[in-house]
Amino acid sequence: MPASPSTPARFALRAWYAFRMLRMRSQVQPTDVPAVRSGDQYADRILVVGNGPSHGWGVITHQLALTGQLAEAVAARTGRACDADLIGAEAMNVRSALSWIGDRELRGDDCVVLVVGFNDALRFTPVATWERELRKLIDGIAPRLRHESAMVVVGIPPIASFSSYGSLAGRLSDQHRVKLNAATKQIARIRGIEYLELPLPKGANTADAVYRDFADRIAVDVAPQLMSTRPEPTSRAHQRDRVWEWSGTAAIVEAARHGGETELRRLTEKAQKSFGVELAVVSLVDGDRLYHGTNTDVMPASVPLELSFCKYTVESGEPVIIPDTGRDPRFTDNPLVDVSFINFYAGYPLRASDGHVIGSFCLQGSQVRRESTVAMDLLQQLALEAQEVLRGYEDDAPAIDFAPPVRMPAPIGAAVTFDAE
Repeated sequence: MPASPSTPARFALRAWYAFRMLRMRSQVQPTDVPAVRSGDQYADRILVVGNGPSHGWGVITHQLALTGQLAEAVAARTGRACDADLIGAEAMNVRSALSWIGDRELRGDDCVVLVVGFNDALRFTPVATWERELRKLIDGIAPRLRHESAMVVVGIPPIASFSSYGSLAGRLSDQHRVKLNAATKQIARIRGIEYLELPLPKGANTADAVYRDFADRIAVDVAPQLMSTRPEPTSRAHQRDRVWEWSGTAAIVEAARHGGETELRRLTEKAQKSFGVELAVVSLVDGDRLYHGTNTDVMPASVPLELSFCKYTVESGEPVIIPDTGRDPRFTDNPLVDVSFINFYAGYPLRASDGHVIGSFCLQGSQVRRESTVAMDLLQQLALEAQEVLRGYEDDAPAIDFAPPVRMPAPIGAAVTFDAE
């Protein structure tokens, strides 16, 4: 049995994971809102907090991913409607999960299902760190729930559930997964929370089949808890539509689900080529979230503002350059930076017509670089062009060109292949 990786090896695994994420532009993943609605005002409400299997790699809609499959599986067992929401993304790990939840109101949820840790296993998060952060996560959620609401902690599924992890890295990760799950089971027992182990799916060779298998196994545990804690469903208050802080955000966020607004996409692609970085992003701030208007095939649709690079550009209202994030004290303990493996950042503030800062035009790269090498005049030019595009979406916005970038996605239900190196 291979020994646990040393610190240098762990660093290499984290780098491998981060670069693998950058290569996943061609992978099929859901582009719709991570929520499944029955339309029934009496429906049970489940909140999934997760990454990895929760993200939905291999299918184009959350209806076919774990969130939708879980709502369907639970409804089949309770005989009543079920709504489900997902908080999280591939970039979320156990340390950042509470930040992803943010200020969301949890008292309306009947059951919270934690499906975190897949990338913690892949990146070899130390067991002691995992135990500490998982306790914080559980203790941060529990007081925000109604006393009758349930919580279920799902163990990290076998790495081999996804066909591309047959390498040495995958086998090492699976051994580490077992250690993290053992710690999770113990913590759940002490906290009085249900723990559920997910075995290797049987006969599931497509993404939707894997998620269906996982959902069925989780539903076996969740459905009885819902029937016990909410035996007589009651009508739910009508949920108000989302009100955005800046009037153009809704249009840009919706465009991002379809590949991004055409002109913003052109500007970020030009920035990536001109500056030689892996990513250039137009971001918009709303409440405690930072929404990405471009490159959401690689970046999450949104991230917690407090963990983002762009927070400092937005707060200062000035250009910000971070030559080496690893040496910047603002990011020395930032879990999102740790997952993303971004070592260089440069951002320029974007302003609405009334002058207030609404986001940033930023560059993110894996290579450290000197501040003097960044052509600020070009960054400013591209940012101001993007700013004019954004202002065109204020109030009475014109129609959006949803034309996505050209790529060849796999069909719905295709086998999950993560292109592991």
